[in-house]
Amino acid sequence: MIQIQSKADLFGNEENKKKAREVFGKFLYEGELSILFGGSGTGKSILANDIAFFAGGGGHDWGDIECPNIPSLYIDLEMSTKQFASRYATAEEYIPNTYRRAMIDTSEMDDEDILPEVKKLITAMQAEANAPKLIIIDNITNGFGSIMNANKMKKLVFEFKKLKEKFGLTILLIAHCPKLRPWSPLTLDSLGGSKMIANFIDSAFAIGQSRCGKQYKYIKQVKTRESHSLPDVMSVKLTDDPFLHYQFLGYNGELAHLDGSIEFEKIELTPEQEAILTNMLMKGEHTYVEIADFLDLTEDFVIGFAIENKL
Repeated sequence: MIQIQSKADLFGNEENKKKAREVFGKFLYEGELSILFGGSGTGKSILANDIAFFAGGGGHDWGDIECPNIPSLYIDLEMSTKQFASRYATAEEYIPNTYRRAMIDTSEMDDEDILPEVKKLITAMQAEANAPKLIIIDNITNGFGSIMNANKMKKLVFEFKKLKEKFGLTILLIAHCPKLRPWSPLTLDSLGGSKMIANFIDSAFAIGQSRCGKQYKYIKQVKTRESHSLPDVMSVKLTDDPFLHYQFLGYNGELAHLDGSIEFEKIELTPEQEAILTNMLMKGEHTYVEIADFLDLTEDFVIGFAIENKL
């Protein structure tokens, strides 16, 4: 259980000097146990599937990130098969043959029963010829109890760590953080009561809502052991062309997303939209948020329009 290593042990083996292969850029490396987290409505599952598709050579372009070409297993504890098929009806040609999905209905199971089933599934699949080496579990909040329960999360992380080391896996856990403060920087503190689990994982990254528009998000690295911390966040845009996924936009500072100062594209209203917007503001029967949702605009744009036109 205890290994004593000399200087020669540490540096004499060339394998020890090699950097781990990137699975999703510098956000996730091969052989890591990692967590992707975010608040409500940030699209964690969409990003997680994007990563799984991309890992096997499918999906879409992620700028400077290279495809690792490894098979994946997506264990879905949230979405039914019908819901998944509906969401990705136009994505068939973009999903690689090495991507597999397991749907586990947790409604009839106790939290204590889910982990053994997940472990049994992962273990059984490692005997296959094209065994999945990237395991994504969506999400631990739904399947294994509250993320605020530190003892449960600690046990969970240790169980997945043992699986990872036994089979040489890369494991990405998806976590929902219900109490994120809006327009605040994402940190490990955002994991709330389960921040302590960050001590036992290899890396962590988060997806946040941009103030530049509801379709804009950003991905931020909050912990890494393999490389230097990324100075900027990755900017992405949610699009359904040709299927629901995140479009890579580049890298920006997080604060620019929080104050909405990035101009990804200028919003130009049609005469009809302008007339409806003016009418709704003059009537005063709806909130800025309701008006923004109705016209598919941002709340900040609606407020700015109201101030500019003295409405």
